[in-house]
Amino acid sequence: MGTMNTASSTYPSNDRIVHAAVDWLIRFESNTITEAEQRAFELWKAADPAHEQAWKRVAGLLNDSFAVVRDAGLRAPGQMQAAQRTLLSTRRRKLLRGALVFAGVSGGSALLAERQFAIGQLMADLQTGTGQRQTFALADGSSVQLNARSAVDVDFNQHTRQLRLRAGELIASVAPDSNRPFIVETAHGMMRALGTRFLVQQRDTLSQVVVLEHSVDLRTRDGQQLRLREGEGAVFDAATVNRIDGNASALAAWSDGMLAVENASLAEIITALKPYYSGYIRISPQAAALRTFGVFPLDNPAHTLRTLVHALPLQMQQYGNWLITIDLMPA
Repeated sequence: MGTMNTASSTYPSNDRIVHAAVDWLIRFESNTITEAEQRAFELWKAADPAHEQAWKRVAGLLNDSFAVVRDAGLRAPGQMQAAQRTLLSTRRRKLLRGALVFAGVSGGSALLAERQFAIGQLMADLQTGTGQRQTFALADGSSVQLNARSAVDVDFNQHTRQLRLRAGELIASVAPDSNRPFIVETAHGMMRALGTRFLVQQRDTLSQVVVLEHSVDLRTRDGQQLRLREGEGAVFDAATVNRIDGNASALAAWSDGMLAVENASLAEIITALKPYYSGYIRISPQAAALRTFGVFPLDNPAHTLRTLVHALPLQMQQYGNWLITIDLMPA
């Protein structure tokens, strides 16, 4: 097993600023902002350079997410406006009634511990807990950033540099070494870097790769091969590979603490939020099938879910910090 140096990436506590930027964005996109609010927005933005930076980041990511919808709107007038209304309209929602009773109290501490740390991955060389992103410096000068609840094994020797992604998601920034290839392996295949930066995610039944700089060679367990270039991505299992439509780079927004989605199901959004929530999120199949687009902060899942509840026909109930339930509004 190769040696490594660890450098913890410090993420400033800027949730409040990012949430404020998202709230301003929703007001602008819904076309309900008043002149007084416009002046208040300019004052907010000028009050702190961090406000301006958060605004540019959020607005820029949303512009990328809206691009496909805007293109469709040119072909089908009114489609973009309808999509925006679906995402951004605000209405009051009723909360779910009733209480929730849990059995098996003696196992509660173990369940909560599992939500803080992926207990099954405690023996991994590198790992992150719930709500934690961290960048690790590797012995060759490369670095790897792990998303929340991710785990990686490192194997560097005189012939190769290899990372095995046990769970979660990583972004590898690769230092040049003409004598040793840099490889990331998942349960479904392996990726060989032909450049400097790429994203890999492993799920239960498939994996995903996105090239952020230069190119990557992908090979599945069963031998399917594909070369991906900057901005391209693919989803694959052991036998099949499917390209991701459009520019896939927005899938790396988690490295900045953001979730950028384009025509994603609510189930996919919940999947991305779960590594950041120390409790449990339960969603009905009917609610999980709803689709939307936008940019949301990852570091406060409850806030993001409340934003979605106000934008979609949903109702949500939160039980302390350990359970959120989501369902469709009654007809």
